[in-house]
Amino acid sequence: MSKNKWVRSISFNHTNPDDIRRLDFIGKKSFSGVIKKLIDEEIKRKSSITINSKSVVSNSSIGTPQQKQQVVPQPYNPMLRGN
Repeated sequence: MSKNKWVRSISFNHTNPDDIRRLDFIGKKSFSGVIKKLIDEEIKRKSSITINSKSVVSNSSIGTPQQKQQVVPQPYNPMLRGN
C-alpha cells in the first residue's frame, strides 16, 4: 500500500436492521466512493450555513435570494437518514 494512503475501518453487524439497511443502500457501489461523497456533502453543507444571531443565512454563490429563518436546523448525520 502507498505511504500516501490513510485507511479507516468500519464494521457492520449483519443482524442489526440499521446496518442491514446501510449495506443494502451501498449494494455493489464503491464503498469508499459512497463514503467520500457523503463526507464531501457534509463539508459543503457545513460551509454553506452560517449561524448569525439565530438566523440561518446561506453563503452560497448560486445567486438565488435566501430567506432568513428563525429556526436553527439540527446537525445533519447521514447515518441517521430515515429516522
